[in-house]
Amino acid sequence: MDIAFSIVFFYVLIVLSLGSYAAAFTVRWPIKSLYLWQKEAHQLLSLPFTEKEIFLNKTRSHCPSCHHPLIWRDLIPLVSYLFLLGKCHYCKQPISYRYPAIELLHLIFCLPLMWLFQDPYQLLLHTLLVSSLITAAAIDAEYKLIPDECTVVIFACALLIHIDKQTLESSILGLLISYGFLYLLHWFYLNIRKQEGIGLGDVKLVGALGSWLGLTGLAPLLLYASLIGILYTAALNKNKMEQIAFGPFLILSSILVFYF
Repeated sequence: MDIAFSIVFFYVLIVLSLGSYAAAFTVRWPIKSLYLWQKEAHQLLSLPFTEKEIFLNKTRSHCPSCHHPLIWRDLIPLVSYLFLLGKCHYCKQPISYRYPAIELLHLIFCLPLMWLFQDPYQLLLHTLLVSSLITAAAIDAEYKLIPDECTVVIFACALLIHIDKQTLESSILGLLISYGFLYLLHWFYLNIRKQEGIGLGDVKLVGALGSWLGLTGLAPLLLYASLIGILYTAALNKNKMEQIAFGPFLILSSILVFYF
């Protein structure tokens, strides 16, 4: 279908802005989560906790090197990074590549949605879902943790998508069977082999992906994720004993299953 340039341009701005927020979330979520875990651990052990409370989500964007607040011209997705040559406007320290990388991934994986969905409601839900997938993959790749916030958004969008399409039964079956299968694997490794073969974060993620892709998408989802993981380990993981995050492989596989 033909789409007006103005509509494409407006959607690109929305997607890049969403990518910019997602990139900031991948920085702020681990810091805040670590603070909350430490606080809870001290409370459980009845130990004093003197760390200052962190509310990064309520602070203005700033340079992590010089802490100078950033203004609008420093925060234009992709454009600011290119214009500033990847360096802070104030202290000239390098800016992390995660920001343009996540923004660009949003553009690559979300832009084709415009040609798949004429319904703005379906387009919105799929855009939020794909954005949450990219965000979860970025955090899991670095910290081996999958935020529940991302999983909840994926699951909620998936349910709303299938309710609108009147295919809720397929979504629920995909959720129950995918979650149940992965949870059994988790239980088997933990109780029989006495090691964690797959984390609960991955189990919850697969449940959410199953609710999105439906029962028919479960087999190719796990197959492609396993193949991508094997190829990655063989080609790039030099230390074969090092534990790698499985979430990014699941997420890439889910996007491939969805599009192809």
